[in-house]
Amino acid sequence: MVRPVEFDTRGIVLPARAFEKFELNRIAPQAPVDRFVDRYWIASWDLSEPFEQVVVPPPAVNLVFEPDGTAILSGVLHDEFHRILEGTGWVFGVLFRPGGFRPFLGRPMAELSGQRLSIDEVFGSDGKELAFAVAEAKDDQVRSELVDGFFQVRIPVERTVGEDLSELIESAGGEDLVSSVADLASQFGVSIRTLQRLFAEHVGVGPKWVLDRCRVQAAAERARRPVESWAEVAHELGYADQAHLTTSVSRSFGSPPATYARLNR
Repeated sequence: MVRPVEFDTRGIVLPARAFEKFELNRIAPQAPVDRFVDRYWIASWDLSEPFEQVVVPPPAVNLVFEPDGTAILSGVLHDEFHRILEGTGWVFGVLFRPGGFRPFLGRPMAELSGQRLSIDEVFGSDGKELAFAVAEAKDDQVRSELVDGFFQVRIPVERTVGEDLSELIESAGGEDLVSSVADLASQFGVSIRTLQRLFAEHVGVGPKWVLDRCRVQAAAERARRPVESWAEVAHELGYADQAHLTTSVSRSFGSPPATYARLNR
């Protein structure tokens, strides 16, 4: 049975316009795969002319399967991701939790940061076979079951440090957004230096970078709702002032917050 995932648009640049061009669906992974995978996401489109979609990626690994039997694994990407959608097509994505991919990589996640690899570079012939099976599957439910099965036999039995870090990051990026690395380290019960080392090992980037990415994504999400004062939003999200918020949103999402809000209605 396909289980839908609660929907948000975090990281999708101008989602109101984007969803006029493509359909996006999400499926929850089955237990115990959900310890490491946040969601499966499926984008499909049928376009008369090309459309460029931009995404500000989360601090996590993405694995994307294509209809031609290929699959690309992306480490944490520092810059915005651009893709041109043309004609008719689909992709099936696997978004891991922030600390969720380390057990499958077998080495520090910092080595994968900013990298894009084919699935066989990480999983060998098994990965290539999975990519072909996903491409040939009749629907998204079967695709999700194939990916569930692939990772289910590869997950560690014991709880990992990455799972604890995933919970920490997901909480820090939620309603009560954490803006200080010191506060984050205190919540985890370790020193700042230890937290930085754990993030490099299990997430792939430092805690300050993760907090900044969570903060700018939260700011863009706020722009989808009426905002009386961007200065107050800047304060709530932990920015030094409104100017820093404006610079951050403009750099990542292409427009100052107020302009971005108008464009997204």
